[in-house]
Amino acid sequence: MPEIDPKSEHLTINSLVTKIVLMVFAGNFAVAMLVSWAAIKPTQEFIAQSIDERYPAAVQRAAESASTWLSAGREELLRLTSPPWDGALEGLLEESRYFEGFALCDGRTAFADGVGSVPICPPASEGSVPESEWLATSLGNGVVVPAASVSVSREDEPAVYAVGVFDRKQLTLLLAKHLPDPRGSMLLALGTGGILAGGGSNTSTRIETPGPGSEASGGVRESTDSPWRHTVNTTHPLGDSLGGAGWLAAFEIPFGEAYSSLLILMRRVLLIDLVAILILCFVAYRITSAVLNPIESLSLGARRVAQGEFEFEIPDPGTRDELGVLINAFNRMLQRVRTSQDEIKESNENLRTHNIKLQQANELLEQLSITDGLTKLHNHRFFQDQLTREIRRTERASTPLSLLLIDIDDFKSLNDRFGHAAGDELLHGLSLIMNSTVRSSDLLARYGGEEFAVLAPGTDQDGAYQLAEKLRTAIAESSFILGETMRLTRVTVSVGVSQFMGNRRDFFEQADRALYRAKAAGKNCVMIGEDDSIE
Repeated sequence: MPEIDPKSEHLTINSLVTKIVLMVFAGNFAVAMLVSWAAIKPTQEFIAQSIDERYPAAVQRAAESASTWLSAGREELLRLTSPPWDGALEGLLEESRYFEGFALCDGRTAFADGVGSVPICPPASEGSVPESEWLATSLGNGVVVPAASVSVSREDEPAVYAVGVFDRKQLTLLLAKHLPDPRGSMLLALGTGGILAGGGSNTSTRIETPGPGSEASGGVRESTDSPWRHTVNTTHPLGDSLGGAGWLAAFEIPFGEAYSSLLILMRRVLLIDLVAILILCFVAYRITSAVLNPIESLSLGARRVAQGEFEFEIPDPGTRDELGVLINAFNRMLQRVRTSQDEIKESNENLRTHNIKLQQANELLEQLSITDGLTKLHNHRFFQDQLTREIRRTERASTPLSLLLIDIDDFKSLNDRFGHAAGDELLHGLSLIMNSTVRSSDLLARYGGEEFAVLAPGTDQDGAYQLAEKLRTAIAESSFILGETMRLTRVTVSVGVSQFMGNRRDFFEQADRALYRAKAAGKNCVMIGEDDSIE
C-alpha cells in the first residue's frame, strides 16, 4: 500500500514550514542585531575614548620633541654661519649634528654653492634675506630647512643667505619614539597638509589639518582620501617659537588598524549570531516539520479522497498525541472505505451476473412466448403481431404482401391410427421441411393444431402461389416413419393463398376460404382467392 510523502512540499515558498522558518530567521536576526549592537556599542565607545586620550597626547609630545630638535638645529645653523665663517660648506657639514646638506643662496640663482642634500633655494623678496625664518621646500620627499644670512664682501652684491637641510632620518626616528600605536605613522606636516618628514609606505601624501579659524590641535578625526583608504588622524602645532612656520606634528593610522579589536569583536559576534541563527532555524525546521508532516499528510490524503482515491495510507507518526490518534482514525476510515468498495464491487459483480441471467431468462421467456414449443416455429401470437407490422409497411411502401394458410390432410385419422406422439413427430418433421423451403424473408408460423401460416412480404399473388406449390411438393415427396410400425407414410397438405388488398380481415378470410376450397377439391392442392384449384 503506497504511503503519502509530504516532504516534497516542505521547501516551496508558500509552504507553512518555509514561512515559519523565515519568521524564526527574521526574529532571531533582529534580536541578534539588537544584542550585538548593545554589546558592541560600549566597546566602540571605550575604544574611541581610549584613542581620544592616547593619540592627541602622543602627538603633543612628538610636537614638543620636534620643536626642541628643530630649534636646536636652527641655533646650530646660526652658530656655524656666524663670523668668523670662512664660507666653506664642507666644514659646516662635518661639524653639523642636525643637517644632511647646506647651500648658499641668493635671489637670482637656484643656489650659489651646495654640499650634501641640497635643496632648491627659496627666492629672496626684493633682495632681502629671510633671516631667522623657517623655509620649506620639496625634494621628492619632504625636507625642512632653516635659513641664516651671511655677510658678503661688497655692498652691491645681492643678498646671500645659507640654508640647511635637516637630517630627515634623525627627525623621523625622533617622531617614531612617540608613536602611540606601531601600526600608525608619526608625521611632520605643513599647515597646508603636505608631509615633510616621518611616515611610511602606508602613509598618505597629505594629512588632513584643521581648517581656518579652528584650533590647530584637537581630537581625533576620520578622513577618506580615496574610496579604498579610510584613516584616523590627529595633529598638534609645533608652536610659535619656531618663527611661525605653521608646522604640525600629526599621527595617522588606518581606520581598520585603529579599531581592529572592535572589528574583530564585530566579526566574531556576527559569526556567532549567524551560527546561532542557523542552528535555531534548523531546530525550528525539524520541530515544525515533525509537527506539520502529519498535518500535510492529512491534507494530501483528504485531497486524494476528494478525487476518489482510496488505495493509500498515511504514515504512522509513531506518537500517541492528538495527531497520531487522528491519523490512525483516518487510516481506519480508509480501510473501511476500501472494504466497503470491495463489497460494493462484489455486489455489483453479482448483480451484473444476475442481470445477465435474468436477461437471458427474459429472452428465453420472450422467445418461448412467441415460439411454438413442439415445432420451434413462431406461434399464433407472434404471427399476428408481425402481420400488423407488415401490413403497415405495405401500406406505407405500397409493396405486395401475400399469405399462405397450410393444413395437413387427414391429420385426425393419422393421429387416431398412430397415436398423439406420432402426430407430434409428424408436426415436428413437417416444420423442418417447410422451414428449409421458405425464403429468409418469409415468416413461417404454427397457426394452431395442424395448420401453418406463411407471411410473404414483397411477394405478389403469383409468387405466393409458386411458393405454396413448392411447399406442397416438398411435403408430398417426403416420407415419414410414424409410431412403431416402421412403415413409411406419406402426408399431403392443402394450401390457401391470398394477397393483401387493403383490408386485413378480407386478407385473412380470403386465404381461409381458399384453404377450404382446396380441401373440398380433394386436398393436396393450392387455391388462390376465389380461383379454381391448380394442381
